[in-house]
Amino acid sequence: MKLPWDKEYIKISFHVIVTLIVIYAIALVIKNAPTALIKIEQFFAYIADVLSPLIIAVIFSYIMNPVVEKLQGFCDKIFKLKLKGVFRKRIAGTAMLYLIVFVLLVTAVILAVNGLGDTNINVIEQKIKDSVYGFTGTLRQFNEKLAELGIIQNEDGIFDSIMYFIKNGLNNVYTYFSERITSIGGFLLDLLIGLTVSFYLLMEKERIVVKCRDIIKAFMPKHADKILFSLHEADNVFSGYISGQITDAFVMAALVSISLLIIGVDYPFIIGVISGFSNLIPYVGAVAAFVLAVSVALISGNAAKALYAAVVIILLQQLDSAVIVPKIVGKRVKLHPVLVILALTVFGRLFGIWGMVFAVPVTALIKIIFDRIYTMKKISAGKF
Repeated sequence: MKLPWDKEYIKISFHVIVTLIVIYAIALVIKNAPTALIKIEQFFAYIADVLSPLIIAVIFSYIMNPVVEKLQGFCDKIFKLKLKGVFRKRIAGTAMLYLIVFVLLVTAVILAVNGLGDTNINVIEQKIKDSVYGFTGTLRQFNEKLAELGIIQNEDGIFDSIMYFIKNGLNNVYTYFSERITSIGGFLLDLLIGLTVSFYLLMEKERIVVKCRDIIKAFMPKHADKILFSLHEADNVFSGYISGQITDAFVMAALVSISLLIIGVDYPFIIGVISGFSNLIPYVGAVAAFVLAVSVALISGNAAKALYAAVVIILLQQLDSAVIVPKIVGKRVKLHPVLVILALTVFGRLFGIWGMVFAVPVTALIKIIFDRIYTMKKISAGKF
């Protein structure tokens, strides 16, 4: 028996088969998505680990490029340097930057060593013990009062729970840092290599930029202008964001230092500088300021001063996140303060700390792209 040959049936069958294959492929992707994401994350982590010296060099060069420009201009005026050839080698500005960084590091180490040398370690140890004993004694008295009032059955219940929580937290912190001590040597080596590479990147910046432009024009001639314009816009956004973050770090360092000085906490300027520049990383600055200020106040034996320090640090961090960052950083990247707050909130919820780090510049780039598309649509519609 010969079956009828119908092209319509063949076409329908073909579409059904293709649809089933696509559905099966989508199901496989959804099923293996968690494993695939883990593999992708491991791959990028491996690439980042291998290329960490280059990443350090690029980031350091990008951040320090404006400083080198200023220093090179200063050297050109003082020593009356003249340009030789087509490109200007910024040897003087780069060398001066590295000299300043080296002097600052050596000065910090000397001050730290002298400070430790002049400090009576036994006195500090005794103060720490007294603070711990005083804290535990207060907790035990609190338990006894609750037991007397009949709120709790066991006098040692809450006390034991709190002490277990503190002990467990300290053990976790100790384990965390112990596991990372072995990687410090590798990080220092990567840092040294990165800073060495960064010296040549900063010195040869103009030649490198021109070479990259030529490569883009050679391999992508049709889209070269758009790509270069997009890179220029991205550079403006990221440079504005970095300068805004550094300004915020100086402002917070000054506010924390002055506040702790008024309260009477020891070493206010050291705590202020550390917390201010730790504020470049979301959450780290707040934690550093809180822990340092409260710890130093407790070691001095004044619990009230520790409480004042904790309240002041919390208020300053709220002021920074709600007012200072939106005003300073938002102005540099041309974003409304409300949009900055929303970006930090949304990206922080979705991607954690790294989301907050890149929230503002990524939002600014999205806004630039949207504005460009919007302008092109209006032009094509003849409304301009």
